[in-house]
Amino acid sequence: MEGALDLERRIDAIVGEYVDPGGPGLSVLAGRDDRVLVHKGYGRADVAGGQAITPRSRFVIGSVTKQFTAVAVMLLRHRGRLTYDDPAARWLPELPDWAARVTLRQLLHHTGGVREYLDEAFWTAAAAGKYPDLASLLELIASLGDLEFEPGTRWRYSNSGYVLLGAAVERASGQTFASFLRDNVFIPLGMDHTLVGESDERPAGLATGYRYRGKDDYELAPWHFAVIGWADGNVISTTGDLFRWSQSLYTSRLLPLEALAEAIVPCRPLDPAFSRYGFGQLMGERRGVREVHHGGGTLGFVSALNRFPDERLTIVLLSNAAGIELADITGRVAEACLGDRLAPLVAASLGSGDLEEKRGTYLGTPRGETVRVTVRNSTGGGLEAAVEHGEESPGAPPVPKWHYLLAVSRDLFLMNPHADVYLHFIREGTGVAGARLLAGGAVQEFARQDA
Repeated sequence: MEGALDLERRIDAIVGEYVDPGGPGLSVLAGRDDRVLVHKGYGRADVAGGQAITPRSRFVIGSVTKQFTAVAVMLLRHRGRLTYDDPAARWLPELPDWAARVTLRQLLHHTGGVREYLDEAFWTAAAAGKYPDLASLLELIASLGDLEFEPGTRWRYSNSGYVLLGAAVERASGQTFASFLRDNVFIPLGMDHTLVGESDERPAGLATGYRYRGKDDYELAPWHFAVIGWADGNVISTTGDLFRWSQSLYTSRLLPLEALAEAIVPCRPLDPAFSRYGFGQLMGERRGVREVHHGGGTLGFVSALNRFPDERLTIVLLSNAAGIELADITGRVAEACLGDRLAPLVAASLGSGDLEEKRGTYLGTPRGETVRVTVRNSTGGGLEAAVEHGEESPGAPPVPKWHYLLAVSRDLFLMNPHADVYLHFIREGTGVAGARLLAGGAVQEFARQDA
């Protein structure tokens, strides 16, 4: 790893390509073992007020919250208050009959089949004040109908499942979700700037969220109670506090190491159709280096917490610019930190027939919304691909971004080198029948439409 000063200069240059000093931006921390290498803020926490982002700036961390929800369940299990194989109905008897078929473990893994509540209709209703508390949100999830699939048979990311886990934590502990995390995680670890919001009052030091389309193209994002208080994505924290959290996972400060290890065991490690998801964390490799990570996003905020356990390296990015290419920035910071520890990419040589057979359209519904992957000829030769989300997906780019596909093998192509995203084409017989989008252990399935 290069010297800290050289690393800081490289990160300055990377972030400078994405962030205008006068616009919204991000806080960055890179650390190895318990030593902070770089910890800086870029851009404005409040553009109108001219307040700069600093290492102490707070952000809503979105789905990075899920690992805190998971550790709350793990703590209660360690204390004998619940088990991973408890049916959800044990703690939430007001739910429909399907809750008797879903276990807490399956909710932790996103294999429970609980339908997703978080869609554009929810945001519209929430902004109008329709779901002001956890009870009303549980009623919404209960109204969504039967399970999408039989528990354990498929993997699909479900914010609803983590809302249910947070409610189970409250019932099993006798505390609010916010107070349980405060007393059992945040205070013991010295995470003095971290909290779960319990009202729509903005805590001191919280950055203002923006919708971001580029350095000089952004607008204020709405702020209302829907971005606080629920266990699927609403912890408020700082890069420094998240570094403390990441370091605790190498110790027994909260739980015995053998108990913590259960969080990073993929639910179905040998099934390529299942994301390598544990308890609130994804497991993958970045060009040969093991990576444990999660990202998040909510109104005006995006986040990434990436650990490389074998290198004892942690990278934390928190941003108030929803829509910024945070995965690219995170990947480039990781490249700067890891250097030649990353395996080199060697392109495969393919014939025109191997390329032509992959052109076309592929459709999937990885989070309940229709997503289209289009593969076409690149103007410079070879192939390129774009991922287009449905109109109901908030924050989706209006114009698809095309990525050149670098052939790694006959059926595996690198789609985004910085974010380390791959497109793997799936064969049935002699033809290409589908594709999988692979990103750090996350798997999204797409069926070919024009074969």
